[in-house]
Amino acid sequence: MKFIIVPNAPVMAARHFCIAKTLIEQGHEVHYMMWALPYNIKPSEMLKHLFTSLRSKTYVHEGITVHTARRLPYFWPFINGWIFKSQIRRLFKRLNADIIFTESFTNETEVPKDLPFIYDLADDYAAPADVYGSPIYKLAFKLLGIRNVMKRQCRNAIAVTAVSDILYNFAKQYNSNVHMLRNGLDKGIIEMTLRDLPTRPTNKHSMVYVTRFGQWSRAIETLEATVKLKKEFPDLELHLVGEGTESAKMLAFIKEHNAEGYIHYHGFIYDRKKMYELMGQSQIGLNISDKNKWRDAAHPIKVIEYSAFGIKVVSTNLAEVEALALPNIFTFSDEPKGTSLIDAMRRALQSENEPSSFEAVSKEVLKVYDWHRIVYALETVINDALKRRSSSD
Repeated sequence: MKFIIVPNAPVMAARHFCIAKTLIEQGHEVHYMMWALPYNIKPSEMLKHLFTSLRSKTYVHEGITVHTARRLPYFWPFINGWIFKSQIRRLFKRLNADIIFTESFTNETEVPKDLPFIYDLADDYAAPADVYGSPIYKLAFKLLGIRNVMKRQCRNAIAVTAVSDILYNFAKQYNSNVHMLRNGLDKGIIEMTLRDLPTRPTNKHSMVYVTRFGQWSRAIETLEATVKLKKEFPDLELHLVGEGTESAKMLAFIKEHNAEGYIHYHGFIYDRKKMYELMGQSQIGLNISDKNKWRDAAHPIKVIEYSAFGIKVVSTNLAEVEALALPNIFTFSDEPKGTSLIDAMRRALQSENEPSSFEAVSKEVLKVYDWHRIVYALETVINDALKRRSSSD
């Protein structure tokens, strides 16, 4: 089968890229429809984008053929959308493709309804502007028509896949053919890491927090709790993995509190095996960003990754986390009578359970969230949807 994938952002990463690589492993032909965006609002980047957006090119990346669409530079809602639709129609016809798998959510990269496509709701794309956006950010989301595009793509797709109950229920309002399709794990790398780890964690009070440290990550609150808990658990250690707007504040806090000996900031770790080794050598994984409609709609992949190593997890009481109902998870809440973050961390630190206690959790998670299993489910959705479409024509 020939696939064209339209990602939610022009980056070869995350869910769509994992699906693409698995499709190739299972014998399919995969093409990407990409486009240029002016990242890092710097004069040099803006100038570079002025020229790169007008050029189209085709190249191969990890067995995937990538086609870069022409577009007017910067943002031209509707006009760029019309240009994009014209180009993807031509590409679909030239390749004699079977299906488009799209996460597109703006009117500049919307897939036209006359082409057969699966709409993948991997996130509530409109929610960041509602929850965190500045007035300019909110205006940009409105001009790009994000919420309306999500509705139209759901309505026009031959099937919709969703990562969470919230997104599933959203899609059901506009399409009767909706399927749950969770995120998966880098099962091969995780299993290799588990085999290669010399020992499981010896420090029972070691924690790891892997995230993008943005304004929702509770970064400073986490550090404050760690400093307080250090008095109760003298061997306490915290490893921080990731980058973001809070990074400078975090480094300043660590220095100010002379915490360099037990709070270790690693920045972003590009080597996933190295990152997984850090998870596997910790006793507790943190997934503690704010609870809101954006986070509640997401699939809690970090909780799944931590659980794959059989370690305890301290998490915000997100809807999808609570739905997992795993015995290794300690949740907290911002509600007046809820368990606080520091109390949830304390309970996890006091728990005598070792990773061996959650071996069954690890095996089940690695089985259920295997990308190959998820892509087989996607193939079934596509084949059934194409048959329906063919019989109705």
